[in-house]
Amino acid sequence: MDSPFTEFARTTLGSGLVIGASVVVFAGTLFWAGQRGRADRWRLVVAGGIGTTFIALLNVVLGSAGMWRSTDYTLSVAVLGSFLLFTTAMLTWTVVFYRWLWRRRSGRIVSGLLLGLVAVLTAVGDEFALARGYIAFGGGYAVWMDAVVAVAIFIVSVLAYELPRRRRA
Repeated sequence: MDSPFTEFARTTLGSGLVIGASVVVFAGTLFWAGQRGRADRWRLVVAGGIGTTFIALLNVVLGSAGMWRSTDYTLSVAVLGSFLLFTTAMLTWTVVFYRWLWRRRSGRIVSGLLLGLVAVLTAVGDEFALARGYIAFGGGYAVWMDAVVAVAIFIVSVLAYELPRRRRA
């Protein structure tokens, strides 16, 4: 059964809006990164791209193995490709937020709490989507595993930024 989003994205208007919004958000992120005197911002975009690549690989591997199933997989290639642009932008801004938060007094505590919130929201969202048939898990894959994967996606994105930065320092 299609989710309301998937139904919308299957329409000509919906796919056009999804693709257009993804391109605008991604272009805005690239514009932000390209500001003069801010070469470090490109490393943030690269980190977002690495996180997105991680997600794409997870979808290919776990989707092919039958562990992840989603009606989203049946969307057009153009819409699925636009998800890559949108996800890269969102993970870029997540790393930007992480960097901002880390410089705050309670940044480490808040970061940990936010990762916990990501896990909880993933579990709640999965239960909702599973109950409605929007997604399915197979091969022993469980909701708690998906919550761990969601946290790992954010950690991979941050590490993709931090590890090279710390090596240069």
